[in-house]
Amino acid sequence: MSRDEKKALLEALLFLEGDGLDSARLMAHTGFEQEELADLLAELKSEYEVRSSGIEIAEAAGLYQMRAHPRFSLALARVFGAKSTNKLSRTSMEVLAIVAYKQPITKAEIEEIRGVSSEYAIKTLLEKDLVSVASRRDSPGKPLQFSTTKNFLKVFGLTTIRDLPKLRELKELEFEIRD
Repeated sequence: MSRDEKKALLEALLFLEGDGLDSARLMAHTGFEQEELADLLAELKSEYEVRSSGIEIAEAAGLYQMRAHPRFSLALARVFGAKSTNKLSRTSMEVLAIVAYKQPITKAEIEEIRGVSSEYAIKTLLEKDLVSVASRRDSPGKPLQFSTTKNFLKVFGLTTIRDLPKLRELKELEFEIRD
């Protein structure tokens, strides 16, 4: 199989598997070795960028996915409607940020940081599979400890939790948060 055919095979697999595939599954489906797979994916990504393609291959939470390029999100939303109206409240975003940066963390620790009850926000984040119960703390009462999920990484386009911006970088970012 030529290099172009190998890249075409990867494109077809990623196109058909909309939720994404990890390296192990891509290698199993294609027979490519890890290094060759990484080289082919990097080459495909570069080709899309060079020609300012309307699609891209993105990696998040260890999954490779073919998707529309973000620069077209407004135009596509006008044609197909908003992808999701499932926005998080300011409270839920605040709790999610605390969990992401302090994980594993207990409900009591979250509430100590915020100064108010966080029960509903934690419940919402659990339902949306953005946080999960990671373990129980080895302390009196054995409180639950929460951590972010693989879905959190995927939703926010992160490969690992280490990809979160540093706190000093956050000051430079602007977020549109709706209650």
